[in-house]
This record gives sequence, C-alpha cells and structure tokens, in this order.
Amino acid sequence: MHMVYRLTYHLDRWEEYLLFLFMLLMLIALSMQVFTRYVLGFSFSWAEQFARIGFVWLTMAGVSLAAKKGMHLKVDFLPQSLPRPLAAKICFFSDIFVVFFGVFMANLILKTVLMQMRLHQVFPSIPWLPVWTMYIAGVLGMLGLSFRTLQRMMLERRARSVSSGKAGEE
Repeated sequence: MHMVYRLTYHLDRWEEYLLFLFMLLMLIALSMQVFTRYVLGFSFSWAEQFARIGFVWLTMAGVSLAAKKGMHLKVDFLPQSLPRPLAAKICFFSDIFVVFFGVFMANLILKTVLMQMRLHQVFPSIPWLPVWTMYIAGVLGMLGLSFRTLQRMMLERRARSVSSGKAGEE
C-alpha cells in the first residue's frame, strides 16, 4: 500500500516535475547562449528554438497545474454577488464548461499533431526534433486541464459532504 501511495503522490505532481525540468533546461540553454554569444563571439542556432519549445511545455503544464489548484483565469464577480446555492450552481456549470473546452481543444490540437507526424516536419534549427513534439504539449495540457478540473470538483464535493456530515453530527 505504501508503494501505491508513493506512486500516486508522484503522479499527482507531474506538472510540477515538468515545470522544474523545463525551467532548468531553458535556464541552462539560454545561459549557454548568452555566454557563447557575448564572451566567445558565437551562438548556437538551436538555443532560441529550444527555449520556445520549453516555454510552450511550461505553459501547458502550468495550465494543468492551475486547474488542479483552482487558480486558472476566471471571472468570479457574478458568483460572489449571488446567493451561495445559485453561485455553487454557476461554478459547477463553469467547471463543466472548462472540462469540455479542454477536451475539445485537445482534440483540435491532436489533429495538428497527427498532421505534423504525417508531414514529418522538423524544426529548421533542430533538424532531429519533429515539430509535433511542441504541439503534443498542448494536447497533454488541455487534457490535464480537463482531468484536474474534474479532480478538483470531486475533491471539493467530497470536502463539502464531509463537512456537512460532521456539521449534522454536532
């Protein structure tokens, strides 16, 4: 049981690991680029493109992480100014919309990934790296958005049912 707990703990933190990894790789690549350009007088052709790809992966992992923590961009003026039961319903339908939006966008981006795979397109400055490797981050990020939103909704529902159950016992 302990091993299962550890595995789920690490799987639950995949966004944080990806954010750390890509931030570290971008820092190394861009630091090397600055050093070689200004100190040694030459630059790597791949460093800028690598940083762009890393930024895309950072953004998409961040979308999923923000959904997990309930920190994604939303307008919450209306729910704050309405009675609690109505506000809860609006938030529920808003979250359901986010789930479907994430799946819809993942599907659209996946079509682009499949097209890039069929075309065998590569980056000009990194000829060994297929272009689809950048777009697959969008698929994973949007699916992560949907999954993490559902996960947060279930955890919030469980917390409400536990707190209302305890409140009834007192």
